[in-house]
Amino acid sequence: MGYLKEDNGRDSSTRLIFVIGSIWVMAICSYLVIANEISTGALMATFGSLMGVLIGLKLGQKPMEQKTKSNGSA
Repeated sequence: MGYLKEDNGRDSSTRLIFVIGSIWVMAICSYLVIANEISTGALMATFGSLMGVLIGLKLGQKPMEQKTKSNGSA
């Protein structure tokens, strides 16, 4: 899959974690809705907080890579 590759063509573990994590979060939230064990507000909070962690990981990836490249070349 081209989506799971970085710009230089190497596989991206962070993208893989994001995709698998997103599927996992959707499965957990779907189960909670189907089992009627969660209210709408709690569902939004659960989904938002779990996806927030994954999105934060993905957003933090680029600045960390750029610092590593600049520190490694100096």
